[in-house]
Amino acid sequence: MSDKIKVRSIKLANHFSEDRINITHVEKPHGEYSDPIVKIDITEFGKTTGTLEIPYENIEEVISALRDSEEVCSEITHPDVHAELDADVGGGQ
Repeated sequence: MSDKIKVRSIKLANHFSEDRINITHVEKPHGEYSDPIVKIDITEFGKTTGTLEIPYENIEEVISALRDSEEVCSEITHPDVHAELDADVGGGQ
């Protein structure tokens, strides 16, 4: 049986509901002799819509790739889709 320890729950940006990114430490995820992992799942409207299990040996590389992704995103010009509303989030007119 695996032991789970909730590490953090993060509200998804630009979502009005309680959609969240949940990060959990899991001991023995696949039986007595399996290595611990970090589990990341997305919940939307209270239901899990995606799950990722990452071995701790890969954590630093995953974090590095996420930072690289931030750099890629920052190099691309994104239009301010809410500018005409003079608001931080969309809504309609």
